[in-house]
Amino acid sequence: MDIKEFLEIYSKGKLQGSKLNQFASNPTNYTFTDTDIEKFNLIYKRLLSSDLNTLLRTESGGIKICYNNNYAWDCVQNKLGVKLTACVDGFIYVFRLGRPKFNETNMQGWKAWKIFNELCAKNNINLDDYAIDNGEEVKQTIESPLINMRVLDETLTNVHHIDYHNSYPAGLCNTHPEFYKIINPLYETRNIHPENKDILNCVIGYMQSVKSCKAKWAHLSRDAISDNNTRILSLALTLEGNGRKIIGFNTDGIWYQGKIYHGKGEGQKLGEWHNDHTNCIFRAKSHGAYEFIENGKYTPVVRGLTLKDTYLDRTKWKWGDIYQEDAEILKYKFIQGEGVVKYED
Repeated sequence: MDIKEFLEIYSKGKLQGSKLNQFASNPTNYTFTDTDIEKFNLIYKRLLSSDLNTLLRTESGGIKICYNNNYAWDCVQNKLGVKLTACVDGFIYVFRLGRPKFNETNMQGWKAWKIFNELCAKNNINLDDYAIDNGEEVKQTIESPLINMRVLDETLTNVHHIDYHNSYPAGLCNTHPEFYKIINPLYETRNIHPENKDILNCVIGYMQSVKSCKAKWAHLSRDAISDNNTRILSLALTLEGNGRKIIGFNTDGIWYQGKIYHGKGEGQKLGEWHNDHTNCIFRAKSHGAYEFIENGKYTPVVRGLTLKDTYLDRTKWKWGDIYQEDAEILKYKFIQGEGVVKYED
């Protein structure tokens, strides 16, 4: 069978027309199960052996409108998975292997940046004026997220969690106040429009993306993250100075033990903090895996995808499941010419 017939068999979504855009298509989504990986690799190898051209893209990652792209394909990777895109005779086919959603509202970096850019323009801010030429170099200076558990494999009681409201975007406002008039309205309407919170978080990541924008705004991302880390560590010192024990950090929050703390900076405004979990039974397995019980409700937190996720929703996990063998993180990598394969450190 020809390539178009093959793609139609495996594709659930296709878009017909001259203005092809992979963002407007309905992708066929695969998850990290053996069966789905096998299907995805089959499609990849079929495209690899075809005579399709290499898909030409715009600087922002969109599909260029040109003759070459009427019969072309490519493979794009990011931290969340791998995506195959093929254009054949006015039809677009997109196959994606990875996490089912980027975030709660499925907001993606390119879309968040577009919305943010438009809002900035309305407020007389030209983001091109902030662009730098050495973004990749600046990106290397960005601080790592604060993800660290100080107490492992101990069941603790009287544990609480402090969370900063949209901390990274707030960090951008603290270091570049001119963005407050764009960011604060998005924050204040996040409950009415949940995508607004994800827009802000996606924008900070997009600014330092080499693939998406050559990290032209990496310095803004750097400043936002540095401000967050400084505030988190400062508050941790305050907690310790007031007799609390620091259990660990999770990017923009602090787990601590002792009497519930109230103090300077607490509130509901952008960049302020609050105790969002209190009086918990808590246990950490690693820096990226922990579990807690609050008011009888169990919550597991594991950074990454596990085998257990493929057959049991985390709302149905129970205490101790994070220690089970099937709760180990599944690790994959993409190998040119072969596809997606499992690997171990």
